[in-house]
Amino acid sequence: MSAPANPYDELPYHSMPIAWATPEHLAITSLLHGGPRTPTAGARVLELGCGDGTHLIALAMGRPDAEFVGVDGSARHVEAARARAIGLDNLRFVHADLRDAAAATDGRFEYILAHGVLSWVPDDVRDAILGLHRTRLAEGGLVYLNYNAKPGWNVRGMVREFLLAQTDAAHMPADQRSLRARTDAAMGRAAQLAASLDGGEHPYSRLLAQEFQLVAAGDPSYVAHEYLNPENHAYWRSEFTALAAAHGLQLVADADFTRPGGRGDSKLDAWLAAEGIRGRAPEDTSDLLRYRQLHSPVLTAAPWTTQPPTTDELGALFVASSLTEIEGHDGVPTEFRHDGGETVDVTDAAMRLGLRALAPIWPRGRRVSELFADLAAVADDLVLLHRFGLVELRCVGPDPLPLAVAPPGASPTS
Repeated sequence: MSAPANPYDELPYHSMPIAWATPEHLAITSLLHGGPRTPTAGARVLELGCGDGTHLIALAMGRPDAEFVGVDGSARHVEAARARAIGLDNLRFVHADLRDAAAATDGRFEYILAHGVLSWVPDDVRDAILGLHRTRLAEGGLVYLNYNAKPGWNVRGMVREFLLAQTDAAHMPADQRSLRARTDAAMGRAAQLAASLDGGEHPYSRLLAQEFQLVAAGDPSYVAHEYLNPENHAYWRSEFTALAAAHGLQLVADADFTRPGGRGDSKLDAWLAAEGIRGRAPEDTSDLLRYRQLHSPVLTAAPWTTQPPTTDELGALFVASSLTEIEGHDGVPTEFRHDGGETVDVTDAAMRLGLRALAPIWPRGRRVSELFADLAAVADDLVLLHRFGLVELRCVGPDPLPLAVAPPGASPTS
């Protein structure tokens, strides 16, 4: 029996929901960075490379007013997704090559998602994904992607090349040439090398030990399709930005900007600019010094003129927080602790009162305008606390149905 033509049919990928790839999170990200005010109520969402449907099923279950479509090139993935989605009338899955996603779908979508796809496909598939917005993205819609980033993937890419050579089917016994058998061999070799490098004095040895341990402890489906996939392309940020621009897309922000791995370093960027240190490009130099490994950009159709959020738009949002007061009283700096362990000093009296009101109702929230009478005085602090994951700004209130982020903004302008 010959192996399946699609490696995902041979060894399906173990999918997971992606918290920063939901319509609500993408809408907030865009709003806070001056991008389109993309509505979530009644939105249409398209996911390319949807796998077994785990992400879309989770989205569709809580958003009956929205419509979701998943496209995947693996028949086995789509079969599993359809079986799991029984009873969800607002969700359908399509088996199609991603090159043909435009022909396999209809209408326009407010959100187009492609998580774990762009770096792992041939260039013509990548270009089809980047160009899909011309026929399938609604006006003011958002495209979410992610890709393996340099410089971090320069090291991980070398590990991948080593493992590909170690598991080349042409040099393995006939009964060990399946993708699963090659994956097991790669994970075994990685465990062996991680153990041999562990405790090494040289920083490079410790770095390689960590990289091999990541493989050894990984999910087999992740290792198979991340390290043994014949396609795996990493990009500098400036390379990707230029590639996106060539397809008519412009960057709005990183979707994971509230997470440590995706959060920028404004102090580092300012220092690089002040010192005149550029390298390839300022953003590439910043990524070099931070050892960036993955980017998850949010994009929109060009041209779009940045429009910072207004006070009214921020006031229409909801805010939630688990920050709990641990010492102090009115009139002096007060320390609050997040349920993740982080602490923050809050010197503004209005912010302290607001946080005290939010802690007892966590994880529910309150409308920002109802919580803060003088929103202009706390707006910057709210956005900063959201950026560091200490409060959550949301476009969803206590009602389980999503609301629009704010009244629709102006149409894109040049």
